[in-house]
Amino acid sequence: MALRISNNSLFKRHVLSVDSSGVLFCESLFLSGAARHSFRSIECVLLSADHVLSFQVGNNVYRIPTNPANPRHQEVIDTLLQEVRRSAADQSAPTGTH
Repeated sequence: MALRISNNSLFKRHVLSVDSSGVLFCESLFLSGAARHSFRSIECVLLSADHVLSFQVGNNVYRIPTNPANPRHQEVIDTLLQEVRRSAADQSAPTGTH
């Protein structure tokens, strides 16, 4: 089951979905566009003072407004951070013995 943040305004729709295989980010104006990324491909995660969650994959930065009073939003943020950290730790762990 995926955890999800949705934020819709008059002109844009944002959706961030976090599941066991990574994240799905959708930002649409009038045409839909979605990007799926593994936790391993996420290089940086930031939460701004105005509660905009951003994450970077390569040269692309994805942003979604969040609501700090919404426990579901906090659960998604916490899970995203946990899985990105776990993936980074797995990448840096030694794979063989010498």
